[in-house]
Amino acid sequence: MRSRWAFVALAILTACVVVAGPLPGEWALVRWALTTRSDALTRLIWWLTFISSATPALLICAFASSAHLAQQRKRRAAFDIAQITSATWPLTAYVGALISNIAMRIAIGRTRPSVDYIPHGLPELQADFQRFSYPSGHAGAATIALFALAALSASHPRLRIPAMLGAAFLMLGVGFGRVYLGVHWPNDVLGGYLLAAGWIGIGLHLRDKLG
Repeated sequence: MRSRWAFVALAILTACVVVAGPLPGEWALVRWALTTRSDALTRLIWWLTFISSATPALLICAFASSAHLAQQRKRRAAFDIAQITSATWPLTAYVGALISNIAMRIAIGRTRPSVDYIPHGLPELQADFQRFSYPSGHAGAATIALFALAALSASHPRLRIPAMLGAAFLMLGVGFGRVYLGVHWPNDVLGGYLLAAGWIGIGLHLRDKLG
């Protein structure tokens, strides 16, 4: 049973590679997203973009890892490397997804939509690989960071469902925002979600195996 997350992760990561090509109707979805633009919505999208950027998402994963470690400390008098690795699975998932994201962008080389894009309110560092769009790094980072936060509610049954629903709502908002800003195709967002989900599966496998 402890290996179930490994199989789930493998299946999801395989799906991420399989769906790397363009999807039917993507251009129509991009055009629709552009028609919804407004000043108020753009400000909201900028905020969602910021929290799913590399540094904020990394800090959220570090916080969640620290919280999981603190929870384990209450149950154990001493720690070893395996238990620390188990508790810090959000950081493992984040770093793994980041490295995979860069590798896939370079290998697949899909260009961004040719539309007027809205610059982010807080510009980020621009690396050469970022001219490629598949998979979306923001969608993946948001998925891992928000899931890690929501997972902290696992020991509180009354909070579990609201936390997961809230996380899912924000993940979808980030994904929509990538298309709204004109920087990603819908399939890039789907790929980002899948890549992140696969690495979450790897993180949970390590948590169950080593914890």
